[in-house]
Amino acid sequence: MNTLNVQDKEAYIQMMKGDNTYHIIFPNGGSARENHMNDETNIQGQRKRKFSKIDTNDNSDGESFCSDKRTCVKRQKYDNFIKSNCKFNMVNINRTPRLLKRLLIFPSDDKRFCYEYSPYKQTVFHCTECRKLGINVRATVGQHNDLKIQDKEHVCKKLQYATEKYFDIQKIRKPNYEFLENCNTNSGKVLILFNPNDRNQCHDFRWRSYKSVFCCMSCDAEAKLMNTSKENEYVEILKLNHQCPFRPYNLEQYFKFDNFVLAPNFEIQTQMVKGKETKTLFIFNENDKTKCYIYRYHSANKVFFCKECSKQKVHVTAKLQQNADGENYLLLSTKQHVCEMVKYTPQKDDEIILREPHFKLMEETCDGVPKLFVFDSQDKNLCYIFSPVKKNYNRYICRGCRDFVQRSKKTKEKLHGIVYLSLIKDKNGEYFIQMKNQKHLCQPRKYESQKYELKLADNFFYYQKKSSQKSVNVAILLSTDSTLCYPFSYLKTSNNFYCLNCQRLKKRCCMQSPKMNENGKEYFIHVPSKHICEPVKISTFETPEFKRLERKDITFKEKSKTKRLKINESKILKLPNFEFRPSRNGNPEGTLVIFDSKDKSTIYEYNYLASKEIFICSKCQIKNHHVFAKIHIDEKNGEKFIELSKNEHICGSKKDEFPARIINHSNFMIVDREDKTNPAKAIVFTSKEKELCYELRYLSPQNYFECIQCKKLKKCVRVKLYTKENGEKYLLKLKNDHICEPKKYEKAKIVPKSMFELYENQYGAANKKLVVFASEEKDLIYEYSLARNLYCCLECKRLTKYVTAKLIGENDDKYLELSETEHICKPKKYDPKI
Repeated sequence: MNTLNVQDKEAYIQMMKGDNTYHIIFPNGGSARENHMNDETNIQGQRKRKFSKIDTNDNSDGESFCSDKRTCVKRQKYDNFIKSNCKFNMVNINRTPRLLKRLLIFPSDDKRFCYEYSPYKQTVFHCTECRKLGINVRATVGQHNDLKIQDKEHVCKKLQYATEKYFDIQKIRKPNYEFLENCNTNSGKVLILFNPNDRNQCHDFRWRSYKSVFCCMSCDAEAKLMNTSKENEYVEILKLNHQCPFRPYNLEQYFKFDNFVLAPNFEIQTQMVKGKETKTLFIFNENDKTKCYIYRYHSANKVFFCKECSKQKVHVTAKLQQNADGENYLLLSTKQHVCEMVKYTPQKDDEIILREPHFKLMEETCDGVPKLFVFDSQDKNLCYIFSPVKKNYNRYICRGCRDFVQRSKKTKEKLHGIVYLSLIKDKNGEYFIQMKNQKHLCQPRKYESQKYELKLADNFFYYQKKSSQKSVNVAILLSTDSTLCYPFSYLKTSNNFYCLNCQRLKKRCCMQSPKMNENGKEYFIHVPSKHICEPVKISTFETPEFKRLERKDITFKEKSKTKRLKINESKILKLPNFEFRPSRNGNPEGTLVIFDSKDKSTIYEYNYLASKEIFICSKCQIKNHHVFAKIHIDEKNGEKFIELSKNEHICGSKKDEFPARIINHSNFMIVDREDKTNPAKAIVFTSKEKELCYELRYLSPQNYFECIQCKKLKKCVRVKLYTKENGEKYLLKLKNDHICEPKKYEKAKIVPKSMFELYENQYGAANKKLVVFASEEKDLIYEYSLARNLYCCLECKRLTKYVTAKLIGENDDKYLELSETEHICKPKKYDPKI
């Protein structure tokens, strides 16, 4: 450019300013005219200095001059803020559910036009419109409310200031508020906003950690404490109009700790019971530490319940809390104990926890039973061998102690008991064992794990004696000598093989039916050391007396998974005399209801016990009376029936309130949404006319629907979706009735195929751009762009309003379903060529 004359150079400068590229080439405001010198060496040196000052390791902007993947030089880091006398205002965008803070800077006295800045880093803001054009123009507001702007030209146009778009953020300064700590609330933090006209009245805000804000106790208003513990500390109200009634101010109520217990007046003991961690709370008498109340921990509610009071149907609870100093204390319920204190028993330190390499687990063994080897503490060559008490059970028994007890039964010798242990997996997936510090009855054995390792035999052949057409035999060849083998015969009744020669010597040597490996090859688990016979030559079975068999001609009996049980016919109950219903923890068939034979409107309720696979009556269980029911399936018709226990109920039947909690499928509808901004919701109608309805939002972590309007009124109204056996869906009311007012039901806005068009986007991707006609004349349109599975109005999105449309159907059956949100942008003229 420096080789051009003055007129041509001025023309190029105007062209670059028109294309918004002038500030990129001359970022410090320098012009080509100022840089034009006769000395060519000075010009080159100036250019070198400009580019050498760029910090290529600075990731603050994270942007480059070009958008493709070629190597680009990053922008300089701009720190050249200068003080500005421009008028500015900190505002919030209206009609948004959350706070969207904006800084408005008026470059002149004409307040009809402004630049809008969005938050960037703490007190730094960047111009919203310039940012859209790929340019950063920043401003900052200091602690003393002084404005500093970057010495840089805007590339965007000024925005017309609209009062309906913004509202001023309400700031409250001292002494009109008070921040309290170490209170008796769950978080220990309270924010009090006084009535400006009467300090005896206030608004009470409580800290909510999951939102990191203070929430009003009477409404859904939120507040933030800014510049905490500094001179310029203040409170921001994150709501346009906070007009809920004031409360009387009473400072003492926040520091009343009547129902609390401090250490050392309580103790929490943790122990493992059958592989599960249990917690027990002891609350001591202040004057006598030998007496206490015993509480059991309830993991679902995360509270402790008094054990003895629960038996009398009185729920006395205690919740573990932590103050601002990190000290634990107990918050007690208002209910008083109906039980007496008991004697305190200190926890015995008699449990041992061992981790590898102090033990070794062998899950697959030659006899099919897992083995656990616990090494002797003095000699690692010796060990105790454990096996599971039951199949797929984490409780193990010492095999040596068990055998010792069985041998000693005849002598009636007094024994101290068999050693058991629990095999547990920690959070990292690693095994550890827990056992009592108990002496073994048996002596440790020599560690020989190879005895229990799987002995796989894949070299074998099937044969049959011609005189016995129904027999099936197999010859297992020796791995050391393929000319020798052990002959086995198949026993259909037990579905296994036994050694023929060991049988003649009156020794039972068996092996299981063949298994299949990952490659589809058959093998047997064969332990040669179990034989007392000698192997025989293969040639013995190659005489005309025998013939070889093909595997396809052999079928083995499948092991029956169900045993035929004897069922008392007088205790059988068939449908419709019972019914399965959802349990409290969400299991669709976790509760069994048996209707009273005399009155069908009253029921007996059973809860499922997974460990025993039965349903038990909880009310009778509390009274130490065991009444249970077991589920069976009729092999003829596949229908379920139940077998009742011998014991009769000692509890009374209760009224069946379940039908009143059901919302049938005709009285509600589920609106499915796959994006996070519009989650799934349930619309529950108040009548068959479907004029009024309640709207409940789906919460995926809890898997239920919750009424948002009732939640704002501090009431939890929830329903859960279930499916009946016939496939029909229904909603189940969990608790509480609505206290909010139902709203008028408005059907979804449907746009037919003739009133919208789909186009390619700027990258050529099909159906990414949507045009919806605003009228029948089709001269005005709203323009949408596809984001995930929804189309979003572009102009409304720039105004932070989300107006969406969902495309439903295919080909000629396509139509649009519009969201309830109305457009705040104006439709623009339709040009089919663009």
